[in-house]
Amino acid sequence: MAENPAEERLRLLSEAEAFKREFERKLTPIECLSPRSPAVFISVGGGELGDLALTAAGRLLGGANGGVRTVVFDRYEGFPAQDSADAYEIFDMLNGDMLEEAVKKYIPDPDEPHAIYLEIERVDTFRVCKLGIEDGYRVASTPYGPLICMDRHMTKLMFDRLNLPRVEWAYAGSPEEIRKAARDFNLPVIIKPLMTSSGHGTTIAHQWSDVEEAYDFAVKHARGKGSEVVVERFLPELKSQGTEITQLVVRHFDGDGKIVTSMLPPVEHRRPGATYHESWLPATIPEEAVRKCQESAGKIAEFIGGLGIFAVEQFYVEGKVYNNEVANRPHDTGMITRWMLNLDEGAVQLLSTLGLPILKRDLELARSGVYGVAHVVLAPKRENHREAPVKCWKLWEVKRYMEAEGYQGDLWYFGKPAAYPGRRMGLAVAFHENLEEARRRAEEIAHYTEDRIFYG
Repeated sequence: MAENPAEERLRLLSEAEAFKREFERKLTPIECLSPRSPAVFISVGGGELGDLALTAAGRLLGGANGGVRTVVFDRYEGFPAQDSADAYEIFDMLNGDMLEEAVKKYIPDPDEPHAIYLEIERVDTFRVCKLGIEDGYRVASTPYGPLICMDRHMTKLMFDRLNLPRVEWAYAGSPEEIRKAARDFNLPVIIKPLMTSSGHGTTIAHQWSDVEEAYDFAVKHARGKGSEVVVERFLPELKSQGTEITQLVVRHFDGDGKIVTSMLPPVEHRRPGATYHESWLPATIPEEAVRKCQESAGKIAEFIGGLGIFAVEQFYVEGKVYNNEVANRPHDTGMITRWMLNLDEGAVQLLSTLGLPILKRDLELARSGVYGVAHVVLAPKRENHREAPVKCWKLWEVKRYMEAEGYQGDLWYFGKPAAYPGRRMGLAVAFHENLEEARRRAEEIAHYTEDRIFYG
């Protein structure tokens, strides 16, 4: 970044807006899938969100024999999507040279049908952007999309450029600058890394003595490089009088071969801390709030352009909607779509980015009369805070427990080979016509499952 970070980011936003028009003119739908020359879908990152997209190629399209070859990159052996893909590579994705070499290995000709999906934030986004701009690779949503959405400073500047309502925020490069922002906003404040995912590195500073520790924690746990953070005004009324929404929106080809912007139903979620904990469909917010959420999400998607899903995190408090963050990809809160929509968010990402058609009914609720709640299954906290390998887990006992309790639901075990304290190991799901009962049941299934995973 240049000496003035805001000016450099504003320049990139202007470039992105101009580039979008040129980029979209070159996008064409895939009219014929061929096993002799399959389209290539690369997921840069192979966690559960990568796995959800990659498995859709086999579930919906027949995989490589149906004309779509899947490839995934990640940094450690045994990552969740490793067995789902037709090919995989293991390396540090912050290494731009290795990343470019791997992309060109599987897509030697960028004129052939393909899409590159950045599932993880721990990646050299500038190098990927360069591959799209200079070499013509189809980076989803556009080559600039990951740059904008993985950089919280640039995301906030985009909100201001589009005149979207958002929480007050400030940029900080040191504990002193955080203290200045805290004096302006009043304590507590939320301190976040510029680049992260799933809330990693985020802290709420309740008192002045927390500020320096929160800054160090944010920098240490950032998914990218640098010492910059974002400071946000804390909304104390959010938990007591509001709720959180993830508005998923997708840019895709419709049945007539035209790029359109479509809304998925808003996902509602809550978290006791900074990281994802539970989410559900359908959301309980009023129709006017849904309209406001979708209006903002649509403006964001159409500003960045291209093809693929955007996940817009929003706060709804006393009739007001505040835009908070944007992911240029499927979102962890949206994993409940696997059970509640006709097409889950991974399938929507795969189809849209490759240039395959998506219809209105694909994005509609698949279940009526019930709430579907997803609750995280977490690895236990340990005194030594060390990572431990998974020894075994007892699916039989979990299913027997659900049956004995009369719970309608499901369990998605991610298959991570080892766990640090608090790592997300799976997702427990429950269905019920009463939301609070569905939440209670999903939480019970999750906690029961946590005791049936053994480490060491």
